[in-house]
Formats: sequence, C-alpha cells, structure tokens
Amino acid sequence: MKWEVQIMKSKTFFFNRTIFKKNLVHFWPLWAAYFGILFVMMPFATWQMGTSQWNRENYGATERMHMIIENAVQMQISPFFIFIAAGVMALAVFSYLYAAKNANMMHALPVNRLELFVTNYLSGLSFLFFPQLITFFLTILVALSNEITCIQYLFTGLLVQMGLSFFAYSLAVFVAMFTGQILAMPAYYLVVNYLYVSGMFMVNSITDLLNYGVEDRLHAGRTAMLSPLYYLSGAIGVTTSYEQETNTVTGLQIAGLSEVLVYAAAGVFITVAAYLLYRRRQLETAGDWISYRVVKPVFRWGVAFCGSILLSIIFISFIQLSHMLNVYPWLLLCVLVFGFLCFFAAEMLLRKNFKVFCKKRFLEWGCFTASVFLFLTLFQVDLFGMERYVPKEEELAAAFINMDYPVEVPAEDIPTLLAIHEDVIANKEQYQELEREGRGYYYTTFRYYKKDGTKVERRYPLAVTQEAFADENSPASRILAWERDRNNLKRMMFGPDYEKNEYLSGYVELYNKEEEYRSYMLSEEEIKVVMAAVEKDIEAGNFTPYYLTCLSQEEAYVNGISLDYYNASKSIDMWDYYSYYDQYQKKSAKEELEQAAAAGYIRIGPKCVYTIAVLEELGITNDVWRLYTSSEYYR
Repeated sequence: MKWEVQIMKSKTFFFNRTIFKKNLVHFWPLWAAYFGILFVMMPFATWQMGTSQWNRENYGATERMHMIIENAVQMQISPFFIFIAAGVMALAVFSYLYAAKNANMMHALPVNRLELFVTNYLSGLSFLFFPQLITFFLTILVALSNEITCIQYLFTGLLVQMGLSFFAYSLAVFVAMFTGQILAMPAYYLVVNYLYVSGMFMVNSITDLLNYGVEDRLHAGRTAMLSPLYYLSGAIGVTTSYEQETNTVTGLQIAGLSEVLVYAAAGVFITVAAYLLYRRRQLETAGDWISYRVVKPVFRWGVAFCGSILLSIIFISFIQLSHMLNVYPWLLLCVLVFGFLCFFAAEMLLRKNFKVFCKKRFLEWGCFTASVFLFLTLFQVDLFGMERYVPKEEELAAAFINMDYPVEVPAEDIPTLLAIHEDVIANKEQYQELEREGRGYYYTTFRYYKKDGTKVERRYPLAVTQEAFADENSPASRILAWERDRNNLKRMMFGPDYEKNEYLSGYVELYNKEEEYRSYMLSEEEIKVVMAAVEKDIEAGNFTPYYLTCLSQEEAYVNGISLDYYNASKSIDMWDYYSYYDQYQKKSAKEELEQAAAAGYIRIGPKCVYTIAVLEELGITNDVWRLYTSSEYYR
C-alpha cells in the first residue's frame, strides 16, 4: 500500500480524515461492487417486479405490493451475503497487517494506534453502510413510483441489515487481529461462525459411535447463537401474513429483530476487544498464522482435536467400521494417527518450517493424546448417563414408537412404553448379540417430546424372531399391538385427521402381460366404492401384512392405488407422523392452506380381498389389465 500524501496529525486523536479519504479512494472497487450487487438485488429487482404486467394481471394490488416488498426485504436482510461483505471489508482495510513492509509503514505515520484503528474500522463500516443507505432510498423511490406503499417494512429491514452488518464487521475485525496471514483470516472467520455447532456435531457423532442406542443426542437450541452465521441464517427471515378465513394478505412479518439487537450489543464489546488486541499486536507477526504467542497452543490443540475427530469419523464411516459393535478401539487408533498428523501440521504452519519434531512438542502431543483418550473414554463408559437415560412420565408431552411406522403412544400407555425402553437397555447384550449375528432383529426408534420443548430419541435393534412374537410381553409384541391398531394404521395411510378427508381424484396402477403400464383414473363415485372396500380390509386386518414389514410378509402387489384428498382441518400428508407433531402447530395460516391438499398411496396385496373384489366388479382389473405380485411381475 502506497501513501502519496502527507498524513497530518488529527486534532481529535482518534479519527484521521486523510486516512479515511485515502481508504475511500483506494478501496473504491469493493464498496462500488457491493453497491452494484445491492442495486441489482433491491431497487432494480423491485422495478422489474413492479412494472411486470404479469404480476399486475395475476395478483391483487395488496398481494402484489407485499410480494414485491417481501422480496426486497429478503434480499436486504440476507445474513450470508452480509457476513461475506463484512468479512471482505474488514480484510481490506486491515490488510496492511499481513505484510511486514506495509505494517511498518502504516505504524510509522504520525498517528497513534487508537486513531489508526478507529479510522480504519470506520472506513470499512462506511463501505457497508453507505451502499445500504443509498439502495434503501432508491428502493423506496422505485416502490412509490410503482404504487407500492407498504414501504414501512423496508425501514425495519434497514435496521436489521445495519445491525447485522455492524456485528459481522466487528467480528471480522476481531478475527483479523489474530493472524498475520491474509489467507488465514477468511478461514478463521468461517471457523468462528460455525465452531460451536461443529463442536456439537462432533460430540453427537462420538455419542452415536460409542453410546448404545443414542440417536438424537444434543441440540444446540439457543446456545447456537455462539455460531452467529449458522444461528442467524435460521432466525432471520420475512414471511407474508394472511387472514385465515379469507386468505387475504394482512402484512409482512420480519423475524429476528430481537436477536439482531443482542448481536449488535455484543458487537460493541467485540469492537473494544479488537482494539485492545490491536494495541498489543507486534508488527513482526506480519505473515504469521497466529499473531499472539499465548494463542499458539490453542491453535495446535484446536486443529489437532477438530481435525483428528472429523477425519476419524469420516474414515470410520467410509470403511463402515461404525457397524461394528465395539468401535471404541478403532476410534482411539484413528484419533491417535490423525491427531499426530494434524498436531504437527499445525506446528509447521506456526513455524513456517518442516523442522518441528522436538522433545518439547512430543511431550505436548502426548498431553494432547492423553486428553483426547480421557475425553473419548468418558463417553465409552457412559459417564454422562446418555446411554442409560429414560425420561420420566411427568416430563413428557408426547411419546412415539416406530418399528414399522411412527405411532403416537396414548398417554395412558406411556408408562408401558417407558418400561419397554428400560427393558431394552437392561438387555443390551442380548440385542447386541442379534446385531452381531446379523439376523432376527429390526431397528426401532423411541422418540419423546418433553414439556420443556426438547426431544429425546433412541434407536435399538429389537428381536423380531418367532419366539419374540410368541411372547406377548416381549418388546416387539407390545409395540406390534400399537402398530396393528386400526386407528393408527389409518393415520399412517391417510393422515392424522383422516376422518375429515375429502377425496378428490385418484388412479389405479395396472399392468398387462407385455409389461405395459397404464393408470386407470377413478371417478368420484368409484373412489367412494373403492374407499369403502379399503375400509373393510383395514378393519379386517388385511392390510397389516403389507405395512408391518418387521413380520414375515406376504408378497404385495406391484400395483397400488393413489388418492388425492383435501382435509378441512388443514391436515397434512402423513407418511411421517413426526413431521406432523413437529410442525403442525407451528404453521402459519398460509402454510396450513398450502398443506390442506395431500396424496395417499395404498399398498395392496392378495389378502386385501374386499378391495380386489371391488376393482374386479368395477371392471378396473380384468384378464388383460391385472394385479401382479413381485414374483409374478419380475420373473
């Protein structure tokens, strides 16, 4: 970086106008490019949508306005784009720290470090704020010129946008202080934004490998805020609100404003911390991967731990060692090998030299290895009680069991389910032996929804042998009783509120001897007749051989019956009842209306005598177009 003008000492001693102007000129391609992207995303896109004749013809005035503004606000508050822009600006204005010549020249100027930091900090921040303000006003002008009056949402969007920019930029500046390598700064910035959830992923993967049955372990929840970009990507957004009865647009909802305020407040402290680091930064660290000696052991251990765990998980999954019942020794071996490689690779980066093998570092690596060994052993012996954990009845809002399909266990039967769960844990060795033999078991999932909003999930290989089903007190027999329940089976086939379904259309899949395929479209009257027959087969238990796959099944037909239906209670297509429980109560009016229409697929087989008879009576099946079992069709 070359400075061709004399830098005069600022009278305020914390801001230098000359440096600011020089930054403005020197880095104009960056803020100009940012402005150009924002211009296309907001005012230009708003103009295109506002002048579109198609939009005017296909949307009402109110819906059209809100749709256009929703798109503009969505572009305005995009966390991913804002964080990228903030990182680029921070990297640019503090880029002199990454070259010894530039660093020495800048700090030789007649300005103190506070003045230099503040000036450069405000330079980068202005590169974000100025384009945002200009495109904001341009978008308002474009909107008003196209008779779009709901511009108040753009003001809220601007607050979110600038709050996000302030935090993201402050975080990027803070990260920039830790390194003297220009390539390292973006990497560290990415790591900081995802470190916490990545750590959660690694812990979850370890528990999955080492703890029997543990399936859905740790949920970040609100603590995911420690991974800013990850959290904000899910917390921030804009949706259209609808009046439920008339399905008319009532306004926009911008989510995440409170979270942005929290992050913006944190940004103030991060900025102060960044300055304190800048004040103590040694100029000779330009070009180093870590600028502070005290952080170097953290870097070595962090790279070694994260690298060894991630690489071990990938390696074990790749060669399918995770299917072994005792993966612990293999995990230790992988961590030992990969930990060694990652630890000394990190040291090579710090020293910028391959000569890193010395007694001191070997001793440190030994301490690291012992720490990781202890960490993994704690999970292996289940010190945290995750493997042995069974929730208490009074803690639960709902409970599900899934051997063949998800079933919500009635409240009065939850104690029975908990007793089954405890029995499975107590007979761990028995079920693991079934896994070892590779037969006679079926994976079954226990899922609990607690009153505090958390979920607990466990998955075990349960015995599904003839002996197990002959014993009415075995876990498989007791679970099968719930799955055979006619009401549960209907829920699985036609949705939770199947009684309110209104069947609109449908078809039957048919094949002939030449393996040709056709769809027979059912009329409304034919649907009623077919559904009456299906109901009879369900009540007679004729469908269970084709839906309870844990049993030794009769061969099903390759044919099936597809039905489209509308549910007056805004129910949803329920192949997965979990999704209903997780999301149904959270849906907005618009989302509910969109989900009111669904489709069901009915698997049939030779035991569905009533359904087969009706298909023949209606002339849908005959000697030419008929039903085929798998063995008949694929022979």
